[in-house]
Amino acid sequence: MAKDWEFCGDDGKPMKDIRVSFCPKCKSRDVKYVFGIGNLFGVIPKMRCSKCGTEMPSFPVLVTNKKLLDASDKAKAAKARKKKKGAKK
Repeated sequence: MAKDWEFCGDDGKPMKDIRVSFCPKCKSRDVKYVFGIGNLFGVIPKMRCSKCGTEMPSFPVLVTNKKLLDASDKAKAAKARKKKKGAKK
């Protein structure tokens, strides 16, 4: 169970929710809309993952806050550095 203070910013106010789309296949957050051929009703948007190329009408959305998102980014960067450092040996 999360503590109340984990969801507060440095000023003590609650942090705003951030909605982030992610790829269900590779878990990357690098997803973008692509617009293909239109139909009678107009252009049908779909989303594509830049990392693995998965295409879907829409990707799942993660609701989080800036603090947790930054912590996730730092953990991924540290993991990538460790993996890269291990590969050099």
